[in-house]
Amino acid sequence: MANYTRELNLISLPLHKKYRSRIEIIALILEAARYNGATRYSLMKHTSINYSQLEKYLEPLIKIGFVEVNLKDGQVLYRAGEIGLAFLRQYEVLRDILLSACSQNKPFNIIYEKYNASRVQHAPTPFATRFVK
Repeated sequence: MANYTRELNLISLPLHKKYRSRIEIIALILEAARYNGATRYSLMKHTSINYSQLEKYLEPLIKIGFVEVNLKDGQVLYRAGEIGLAFLRQYEVLRDILLSACSQNKPFNIIYEKYNASRVQHAPTPFATRFVK
């Protein structure tokens, strides 16, 4: 059984993707705001997004309760709410499952087949029909 209580830094994972999904950025925001709260600057630094992008994410996250806003010593701090922490735990479980599935399986060999040109009126194109491990 997997240990889902371990702490992982989402930035250090080998996802090898040029672009991140909204879900990944939301998870990074929640991870940065998980413990003692975070300023806007620290959220931007942790997620590698700019101020306008951060504002687009923070507004709905605050509305749905994923992120809470606190004022401490005249500074606005963002903290992950209970709903946000529950989402982050579920996200980490799903990510662990996907990463373990990717690391255990070999890449698929895709078998391409061409259609018989006499049966098809348009130009034949390779078509992936099945996957072989």
